[in-house]
Amino acid sequence: MKLKNILFAVIAAGAAIMGCNPDNLEDEFSASVNGDITIEKEGGSYEFTVRSTFDWVIRGVEEAADWLDVTVDGESLTSNKATIKAQEKERFIEVSALANDGNDREVTLTLFAGVKNKIILKVKQAGAKGDGVTTCTVEEMLANPVKGQIYRLTGVISRYANVSSNDKDYVSFDLTDATGTIYVYSLSDAAKKEWRDKMENGGTVTLKGEYDYYEKNSQHEIVKAEIEEYTAPEKFDPADAIETTVKAFIEAADPVKYYKLTGLVKNYNKDKVSFDLEDATGSVLVYSVVDSCKTKYKDVITNRSTVTLRGQYTYYSAGSQHEVINAIIDDVQVAVAEKVSTSGLVVAASKTSFLVKDSQNKLEYVYDEEIEHTVKVGDNVEVDGERDYYNDVPEIKKYTVKVNNSGNAVEQPEASELDAAAFDAYSTLFGYVKITGKLTSSTSGGKKYYNVAVDGATCKGSLIDPVEVDEEQLLKKYVDVTGYYIYQSGTTAKYQNILFTEMVLSAEQPAADDPADAQVGEDEVGYELTNAEIKAALEDAVTKGANGYTDITFQSESGNWVGNVNAQKKNGAVIDFIQLRNKQNARLESPAFSTSVKRIVLRVTDQTPASRQFYAIPKDATFPSGTTAYSSTLWANAYGSVEPTGGAEETKVISVTGSPKEFILVVGGGAAYLDSILVICEK
Repeated sequence: MKLKNILFAVIAAGAAIMGCNPDNLEDEFSASVNGDITIEKEGGSYEFTVRSTFDWVIRGVEEAADWLDVTVDGESLTSNKATIKAQEKERFIEVSALANDGNDREVTLTLFAGVKNKIILKVKQAGAKGDGVTTCTVEEMLANPVKGQIYRLTGVISRYANVSSNDKDYVSFDLTDATGTIYVYSLSDAAKKEWRDKMENGGTVTLKGEYDYYEKNSQHEIVKAEIEEYTAPEKFDPADAIETTVKAFIEAADPVKYYKLTGLVKNYNKDKVSFDLEDATGSVLVYSVVDSCKTKYKDVITNRSTVTLRGQYTYYSAGSQHEVINAIIDDVQVAVAEKVSTSGLVVAASKTSFLVKDSQNKLEYVYDEEIEHTVKVGDNVEVDGERDYYNDVPEIKKYTVKVNNSGNAVEQPEASELDAAAFDAYSTLFGYVKITGKLTSSTSGGKKYYNVAVDGATCKGSLIDPVEVDEEQLLKKYVDVTGYYIYQSGTTAKYQNILFTEMVLSAEQPAADDPADAQVGEDEVGYELTNAEIKAALEDAVTKGANGYTDITFQSESGNWVGNVNAQKKNGAVIDFIQLRNKQNARLESPAFSTSVKRIVLRVTDQTPASRQFYAIPKDATFPSGTTAYSSTLWANAYGSVEPTGGAEETKVISVTGSPKEFILVVGGGAAYLDSILVICEK
């Protein structure tokens, strides 16, 4: 069947428009169709004519060779580079396809004549299976999810986050329908641009996106979502807030209306002005308070205060947590502080806290981050302060301390040695424990944190504000830590907080986790870009004013590496790793080696999440603006790739195909971080 609807929307133009020789007014490049061509699902064809006084080509033929036949004057065209000779008379073009039993399909055919003469045609054919997107509920998807499958979901938005800054750019939210909740981790670049300032909590959205699973947080996600339909939420005046209990608030699970709640404050976080609100029916986290109330009540609210507020509901799926957001605080009744005193021997101490054992062997935890103390283990002290609670742990805050004498002998109890399972389950307040694991550090908000990763455990050990840590001897090594268990914190990631009394290098250090192919063989030679070389180049760039992605040359004994990577200060210090992203022109170009590259060994930092891909691609590859390695076939010609498991420092090896002597390193899926790179070449 042929479609004889030949349109004569000629897009010929004069020489000034088409870029032809202005002295030759007979130059022409025109077609009898412009725009979309539709072929029926059952199959068919479409004819049009082209008149050209230039030699020309049709690009896109190869991309659709498996379903679309393109003929020129009756002869099939099979190559994007096949030249169609100029002639004065018109040529007849036919595009045809058989019946489509699969998904909808389309291809863009671009007719080129010279550099400036171009006609764009989009050929579309519907398929028996539609657009290939699985339309379902959240529950149906999670019953048997397929990684990489595209799903269409409809639901209500909550926990909407819209962040755009130098080092962060994302739009994310929870989508909830009648059957469940799924975390929408990322929108496509086009969807972010169009929708980020239009959507809000309580809005109803229909989207299609790719299913993924984030191993580190055991979290189901939708990534690279496209927004198909959006309905703004009904506006609700906070003045009409519905008075209710915590239990009824959670059962209603209504993200649109405002509700009025009254209860006691627990676990108050002064920096964020967030807290648990507890009444006789239950407890809920007040996650966010409006700015005006933060300013007014930040220094007024205390634990055990009675607060009346109006706020909206949201559900944080990653933490399985009900929350109050956009809270407007109407009243705060501060509880009368309970005065408390203790005296005895200091058995453990950090920068911000210490543990006192009195004459009856009762332990009191003294903590106030706003008080600088000089108390040491072995001091005999007298403490007067106010009773407070955090995570249900009794504390003494707003205290004064008197040191009677120092240097007393401290006899600690016998420590309970915890394996992974016992550590995860441990909850004995002020229990004396011993754990073994790898010591790591991180910085957030200008504060240094030290964690101990116990092999096989879900929880991490968090060391409470250590007075001093010998990083040179202990960091990134296995250590034995002994101390007092205080409390558990965290939502998606769980931390067992320990006020430690001793930390020493473990007698046995696990063998290096580097795979065998990360080693340089006898018939090979290795060239390394070290962490010291990376750090020096980044510090130099920041000194010269860099703050974000910028072009940097990394000087190395193996030759100079050149890249567009992130150079900035984070939490007061210059980052000391190479950060690449799947956008902008982010890349790292290797020097040219004298022999062929066999393997590329990447030392990936423990900050790199799962679902990040490193690709080694040819030196002449391009990275078009707006194209991401993760969602594109652009890197189909990669020499090789690897994907970290996420959440731990690890060594990943790209086994290189072919015999390149240089390459470019790029990333797909988001931000990823490298401590060092070793290139193994033929000797």
